[in-house]
Amino acid sequence: MRVLRLHPEHPEDYCCNVYWLLGDSNHAGDRNTLVDAGSSRPENLDFFCREMSTLSKGIGKAAVEQVVITHAHYDHIGGLAALAGHFRPSVYGYRVEPGIDHGLYDGQWLHLGDLDFRVLHTPGHSEDSICLYCPVTGELFSGDTLYRITDTGGAYPKCYLESLERIRELEISTIFPGHGEPITQGTRAFINGVLENVRRSSIS
Repeated sequence: MRVLRLHPEHPEDYCCNVYWLLGDSNHAGDRNTLVDAGSSRPENLDFFCREMSTLSKGIGKAAVEQVVITHAHYDHIGGLAALAGHFRPSVYGYRVEPGIDHGLYDGQWLHLGDLDFRVLHTPGHSEDSICLYCPVTGELFSGDTLYRITDTGGAYPKCYLESLERIRELEISTIFPGHGEPITQGTRAFINGVLENVRRSSIS
C-alpha cells in the first residue's frame, strides 16, 4: 500500500496530518482513501489536489473514494466539506453527524487502499476516537490517541489508559499519528513511554 502524508503548512492554520492511501497495483477493488480531512482553509483543497496529482490513482478511479475520520475535532474535520464537495466520497466516523454518512463500530473491518484495517474504538482523547489497524502489515493510524506525552502532570480519564493498554498488545510496525512524523522505529518503546506517563498522572 502507498501512503502519502499530506500536511499543508500555514502560520495561521492548525491542521492535522491527512493520509492518502492507495493500492500498490491500482486494482479495481482498491479503495482510494483519506484518513482525516484537515482544516477548512480554502487553499488547503488546492494543496491536497496538487499533491494527489503526483501518484497514479488507477484508471477510471476517483482520487478519493472514501474518507475515514479518526475523531470529530476541528483540525481533523474542518476540511471535510470542501473535500466532500470536490470528490464526493463516502465518509465514515464513529458517530454519524453532519458531514459523516456512515457510523463505525469497534471491530469493524474497512478496506483502505489495498489492505483490510480493523476499527478500534479508543476513547480518551475524545469519546469518538478510533484507530485503524492492519494486522498484516502492523500499520496503525492512531489519530490523536497516540501523541507524545513527556511528563506526568496531566489528568486523563480511565478509558484513555485502557485504550493505550489495548494498543500496546498489538504488533505495530508503523504509527501514523494525527500530528507529527510517522514513527517507523521503536514503536513499542514509544507506546510504553506514553502509557507509563499516563499511568503516573491523575486518572479519573
